[in-house]
Amino acid sequence: MKKRLLLVALALLSTLSFAQGEFDAATFHQQHCMACHGTEVYTRPNHRVQSLARLESQVRMCDANLQIKLFDDDILALTRFLNQNFYHFPEK
Repeated sequence: MKKRLLLVALALLSTLSFAQGEFDAATFHQQHCMACHGTEVYTRPNHRVQSLARLESQVRMCDANLQIKLFDDDILALTRFLNQNFYHFPEK
């Protein structure tokens, strides 16, 4: 009986992780971030974000404000995407 329950649980978990798929920061950025603002917030001379830590904090704030509830790995992937494409802060 325990073995059967374990197999069912593993099958359900593998289905859930497959259904979620891989997080695509570029697509997420296009669909969610660009719906609120353009890239000018990243490139204007007086932008608020002045460090990689502050960039991650800003991504977390946007996630909370939009009530999306991204996983930590997805927040880090989105932060990395923004840094590589717009900010160019030194990586940790």
